[in-house]
Amino acid sequence: ASVPTLREDKELDFIPGQPPSLINPPAGCRFAPRCHKRFSACDREPPMVDYKDGRKIKCHLYA
Repeated sequence: ASVPTLREDKELDFIPGQPPSLINPPAGCRFAPRCHKRFSACDREPPMVDYKDGRKIKCHLYA
């Protein structure tokens, strides 16, 4: 699902808004300014959740 396809008949999904500054990133989650599911923890600390199968997820929503 994270690999885009080159089919012309399908519209590319994207996150609205501007990407975060790499020089001066926001505190907390870098996607928080553009996320419609954001809550207070997202603005304070960067997320890192160890998922049950060994993967890591960078989202407080799934903690």
